[in-house]
Amino acid sequence: MPIHVAAQPAGWIFLIGTLLILSSILAWWAIGGERRERGWALPFVFVGTALSAVVIEPIFDNTLLYWYPPVNELAFFRGFERTIPWYVPLGYAWFFGGTAYLLARRFERGITSTTLWTLFAGVVVIDWLAVSICEWLNLSAFYGSQPFHLFGSPLWFSFCDATGAFVLAGALHMLLPHLAGTRRLWLLIVPLFTYGATLGSTTAPVTIALNSGWPMVATWMAGAATMVLCMIAVHTVGLIAARPR
Repeated sequence: MPIHVAAQPAGWIFLIGTLLILSSILAWWAIGGERRERGWALPFVFVGTALSAVVIEPIFDNTLLYWYPPVNELAFFRGFERTIPWYVPLGYAWFFGGTAYLLARRFERGITSTTLWTLFAGVVVIDWLAVSICEWLNLSAFYGSQPFHLFGSPLWFSFCDATGAFVLAGALHMLLPHLAGTRRLWLLIVPLFTYGATLGSTTAPVTIALNSGWPMVATWMAGAATMVLCMIAVHTVGLIAARPR
């Protein structure tokens, strides 16, 4: 793994930006009618996705070849030889949690195939931009012979992250009507299963290729296979959300 010094003040700027995005979504929930109509589902999803970062992030950083500066004043915790900064669990909360929650609300009205893939493309772009900013600012980045790593972060990874948000959205779409009262505490653990299962399954081809010394052609084919698996998962979520609840 490459060893880099933690970039400052870039790290603080990125953390503040993450907090602003998260605070804006929470303000929309608290001030508008969302809290009155749907209760505390959104904060629970935020906390659940942030907690999932503690379990998931160090593991996939190792398997997918992703570095963070080992010494960082913004460190939240260290595990599996990775120092995870604060903006990672907070970023999980707004990206996976916020995106999934908003998608689930959209699914309530039913969704067409065109809308599904338009939303997916938009989420891919948002994730690609966020992860690429980290690389451009030298806050963290992928290493090794990454396929589809032409400019910014690898495209296959943004497919996987976006798919994780869509799978969680599909789970919320199905589960929220059945989670009243204290049952909503299940939302603290659901993101761990949805994102862990999604990333673990869809990244399997590229993970094997990256850690096996395969030729670059085979690695690119594995990256393409990963993106195909992502699209299959999103298509399945679309079938779930095709009709209004």
